[in-house]
Amino acid sequence: MKRFPSGLLRFYRNLPIRTKLVSALSIQILVPLLLLGLLSYKNSEGIIKENSTDYSRDILNMIQLRLDDYMDNLIEISQDLLYEDKIYDALQSSIDVEDALMRFEYENTVNSHLKMVVITRPEIRSLCVFSNEGRAYYQDDNTKEAGSKDDIPYNEMIEEARQKKGKPFLHIVSDGKRVQNIYLVRQFNDRDTFQEIGLLAMLIKKEVLDEAYQGLTGNLQNIAILTSDMELITSRNYDDLSMHSEILFEKVKDDFGESADEETGFFIAHTTQNSTGWKIVIYNTLDELYKDANILKRNIILMSIIVILLLIAITFFIAMDIVKPINLLVNGMKKVQIGGENVHIQVDRQDELGFLSKTFNEMSSEIHHLVNWVYREQLTRKEAELKALQSQINPHFLFNTLEAINWMARLNNVPEISNTVSDLSDLMEASIGRDERLISIKEEFTYADKYISLQKRRFGDRIELVKNIHVDVDNIKIPRLLVQPLIENAVYHGIEAIRGKGVITLNAIQQDEQTLRIEVIDNGVGMNSEDLKQLNERLAMDSDTYFKTLDDKKKSRSIGIENVNRRIKLFYGENYGLVIESEEYKYTKAIVTIPSGINTEGREGFYVQGTTN
Repeated sequence: MKRFPSGLLRFYRNLPIRTKLVSALSIQILVPLLLLGLLSYKNSEGIIKENSTDYSRDILNMIQLRLDDYMDNLIEISQDLLYEDKIYDALQSSIDVEDALMRFEYENTVNSHLKMVVITRPEIRSLCVFSNEGRAYYQDDNTKEAGSKDDIPYNEMIEEARQKKGKPFLHIVSDGKRVQNIYLVRQFNDRDTFQEIGLLAMLIKKEVLDEAYQGLTGNLQNIAILTSDMELITSRNYDDLSMHSEILFEKVKDDFGESADEETGFFIAHTTQNSTGWKIVIYNTLDELYKDANILKRNIILMSIIVILLLIAITFFIAMDIVKPINLLVNGMKKVQIGGENVHIQVDRQDELGFLSKTFNEMSSEIHHLVNWVYREQLTRKEAELKALQSQINPHFLFNTLEAINWMARLNNVPEISNTVSDLSDLMEASIGRDERLISIKEEFTYADKYISLQKRRFGDRIELVKNIHVDVDNIKIPRLLVQPLIENAVYHGIEAIRGKGVITLNAIQQDEQTLRIEVIDNGVGMNSEDLKQLNERLAMDSDTYFKTLDDKKKSRSIGIENVNRRIKLFYGENYGLVIESEEYKYTKAIVTIPSGINTEGREGFYVQGTTN
């Protein structure tokens, strides 16, 4: 950067960021060219795969047709032997012929015919005709691969032939992995009675099966023919098949399909011949299949590396020049975030980043002013508001309590003053709050009991408190004397105005995982809909709006309820508070919702006191 001409460097720094970004993007237009190269590679790879799939299908169909023709020819040969009169007469007469000369003539005639068939049919290794008595007429091509008639598994064949009921079938002899011999077998039956009279076993030359894929060229050179039990019949490349047989056999379990497996590195296509159930498999490695595409890929990668290195060098210069002042801004913001005062940054430039730096410095000064003056002023105001609320509540509570004591003295001639003063002392101590300012719900509800005990001195049996507290909420912490003002309000605005027995029900339940619900319900005179609407509107006000209305000349009749509501909102936030439900001459319900799992450490200890007005 220092070697850069100073005049040109200043010109560059004073350019708008938009111009710089456009320049960078213009340089990086080479990237789409690289993407086109990659797309070309992917497209060529896809074309190769598609062509290989189509070609494999053609090859499989061709091999399948050749095998079908081959099997049809073998079945036709067996059909001719089945209807050969000489063989039929020999099998039919063998039961009755006991003359040795005639038996020799039959044997000679049948063997001659079988020999002729073996000689003229290159696809046949040997032929053997068995009579029911176990006599065998056998001829082969005089090769060691033909073996002898003793190698033929006659017992297995005859049982399977009886199950096939005269239909031709293939009998496979293998060592468990590779097929040793393939026999075409079919049963001889009496032409009149259809009774079994013999068995034909035709040993097929496996080498002739290789002709099914001779002359087929292309990039799919590896071909194998398997039995339905995955035993190898023939293969163009047996050593390669043995090396990868486990992979191939796993992929050809279905009747047909094609797959290019990146995990195994093979392209495999296969189909199943309907007449035999054999599987015809074509396979090749993906490296061999995509050889030309891989060469293209290597060239694209080499070009990409060269271009990317060039782009990195250019982009790095531009990016560093933009990122450096941004980092200065970020570091300055972090200092402000952790409480730094009068944080200033120095950036010598006239573009948008220079404007941001100047604006940040001005903002930092303004934040310093707000934190040190405005915020403290707001805290002082809130403290004054809270003290005003407390000063409103205490006189009302004391007045009402003293009035209760007065009624008790009139009605009971002072014997119970001691108990009354004791309850009053507990409530006054809770009001002062010399202990912890947050107490459990269980402890808070004991203050409700004491308050009702005081009121019973006045109302006697006309007042009753019913508590329903869910066991899970007993130990939840709430501000001291949050519930008592609501009970006090229920007594003086609900129960006092009725003649019958007044019942106050106190419920505390877990509304959901994060919200506690407390209800104070009385069966007093209730409220009309207009008054209820106005009261709930005041309770729903945010704190700023509410305190602005405190100077209204119209006196509220629910100072205690409003103060409880304000204390909740100041303590927990505007999302919580108090809602009133009521029906005139029937009931009134005060519903408090507060969080049940909030961390209250370090909060101001706001406790709530009651009033009757």
